[in-house]
Amino acid sequence: MYKIMTSLLLILTCTVSANDAQYFWRFGDGSVSHEAEPEHEYTQPGIYTVTREVYQDGKLLESSQKQVDLISPKIVGLVILQPGEVVQGQNVEFLANLTSSEPLDLHYQWYVAGEPVNVEADNGKFTTQFAESGVVELLVEAMWQETVVSSASAQIEVIEADDDGDKPDDGGDNPGDGGDNPGDGGDNPGDGGDNPGDGGDNPGNGGDDSGTDKGSDNKTPDTGKSDEGGSGGSLHFLSLLLAGACIIRRRR
Repeated sequence: MYKIMTSLLLILTCTVSANDAQYFWRFGDGSVSHEAEPEHEYTQPGIYTVTREVYQDGKLLESSQKQVDLISPKIVGLVILQPGEVVQGQNVEFLANLTSSEPLDLHYQWYVAGEPVNVEADNGKFTTQFAESGVVELLVEAMWQETVVSSASAQIEVIEADDDGDKPDDGGDNPGDGGDNPGDGGDNPGDGGDNPGDGGDNPGNGGDDSGTDKGSDNKTPDTGKSDEGGSGGSLHFLSLLLAGACIIRRRR
């Protein structure tokens, strides 16, 4: 219950005596009173307009109004919750986070760069995306019916979206950047491997091919192997030894 003393609501002082005047109070919630200084209790929080009228002999002498705000005193704070990163062209959600001493039935109005935006679900959430990068001001107003009871703002930094597509000269499988393309190594001509002109088993580069360093694969006696020229020399030497031995025996 929300009890108020109507003496605090008086804006105009009644200039007629209480005995001669008639009073008519409207408290904005459908309740009325004819007392000079009534008390009234509201059952629900809200913002009410209290009207007092003073009559004498059926003639209106004075009329005054005052607004009774039973919403704002219950609001502790309002902040805008946002994600850690806002990227250009991507959907992002913001939340109006209201802290109050008791539940309040409020609705919210959002503004982007000073321009109001319409939000279908009036639950404090706002989903949007920004077409351009840069800093954008975001504002939200908490409202009771048509009255603003609290507001919060934030500077939103929108970062430029990254282009993840493969571009020439940026790596990947494109020519001139490595990989399996000609001119960059691998198994292509002119870059080594098993292709002509780069060594290995191809002509003109050594190995088992003719034309470059013939006999390079002939082993020396230290390896335990010999080529054809070495085998012929050994046989000739053995033949000479045998012939010499035969001559010595005959002389004996």
